[in-house]
Amino acid sequence: MAKGKSLFLGLFIGGLAGAATALLVAPKSGDELKSTISANSKKVKETLNSLKVESTQLKDQVVQASKEGALILKDFSKDVKTSIDSWKKEIEPQKTNILDELKSIEESIQKLENMKKA
Repeated sequence: MAKGKSLFLGLFIGGLAGAATALLVAPKSGDELKSTISANSKKVKETLNSLKVESTQLKDQVVQASKEGALILKDFSKDVKTSIDSWKKEIEPQKTNILDELKSIEESIQKLENMKKA
């Protein structure tokens, strides 16, 4: 956010410097100069107020998006965990069957090796 503040400060100071230069260089009478300065100062104040409101709104939007993102991530991780747990329960019978089959195959291989030696 420091970069944003320095950008706005730079724009503000640059705008003031440009306005002051334009006022001082322009050939105007005292009354015209006063009214121009007054009008420009009002514009600068309006611009600053607008920047303040917009930066506050932006900050609020970022905070809200961050909160929503955290909630979504929490829900997503909860859903993934639930899905994985469900999947583990679903495959448990197949896992047991596969392990039983592997044990049976190992026993058969062992019997064949014993028969071959005999």
